[in-house]
Amino acid sequence: MFPSILPAESEPNSEVSSRWLWAARCFAFICMIALGVGFVAEAEAEFNGPLLALFTFGPWGLLSLVLLRSLFLRRKNPLTFALGLGTAAPFIALFGAASGEFSRAPARSLPNLPLVILKFMASFARPPFVVLHERYPELATIGALLLWPFSISLAMLGLSTVVAFTKMAHEAKGMKKLRWAFGAGVCFPLVFWTIITLPFLLLALVALHSF
Repeated sequence: MFPSILPAESEPNSEVSSRWLWAARCFAFICMIALGVGFVAEAEAEFNGPLLALFTFGPWGLLSLVLLRSLFLRRKNPLTFALGLGTAAPFIALFGAASGEFSRAPARSLPNLPLVILKFMASFARPPFVVLHERYPELATIGALLLWPFSISLAMLGLSTVVAFTKMAHEAKGMKKLRWAFGAGVCFPLVFWTIITLPFLLLALVALHSF
């Protein structure tokens, strides 16, 4: 439970020690380690590996850093935002994995603009360890080994953040503000991926218009 949540909105949650919150922090840390190992493995694979690794692991790595840092914030609203972000992260990965065929399809074969947008968003949202298998056969084993702990930890992160938010909301005042903060955290990955993919989407639209 969250016995030390303070009622005042501006007071810090300095003694929050929920087991679910600490579980979310631990699972977020495991995801961060897996992404770091995957980044190093791809960076050392070839001469231009660091640039490709930044492209492959950059979005997920940046999102994981924001999440891990936010989970240690001490005020209710920023912490609730982090819980919403942790809840949305598994669904982003699921979206990327389920729509992987769009990321492999040629842009010209997509019949309309929504599918073009889906193609580029899926290419960034896919778990980056899958790319290790597709791009570097010699890294297929390490990619699979990293994908399992990353996927399991991401799923448990989503569960932990939902339960932690439920317990926090049960005892904290200012529920309306907490809901807004949680919803903002859920929507943040969508905005984040849209901003990242926008330059590539514009380039794709220019290429399509030239044909």
